Amino acid sequence: MEVNVIYPAELSKLIQDGDEIQIIDLREDYEIENEGKSNAFHIPMGELVSRIEELKSNGKVVFHCSSGNRSMNILKFFIMNDLYKDHYFHLEGGFQEWSKYL
Repeated sequence: MEVNVIYPAELSKLIQDGDEIQIIDLREDYEIENEGKSNAFHIPMGELVSRIEELKSNGKVVFHCSSGNRSMNILKFFIMNDLYKDHYFHLEGGFQEWSKYL
């Protein structure tokens, strides 16, 4: 199974169109302080599995970290552990690319 990927421009358009989307920021607190806020729901990657019930069950759930590596890895982890859902997406380029649309 492949991970669903969404690009920042596409995500921006979906938000503008009013699509139901939950964006999950996987960065650590210090990264948010250094890089800036993303207006996303913050769940540090290390807490995600224990807080998985906080993910919406409808609409797209888009995961991002700083550059995109951790969000891709967490979704691969979800696949390996039967936690992956069809409405989960990896934000290509992470916050570094997403911040251009904020």
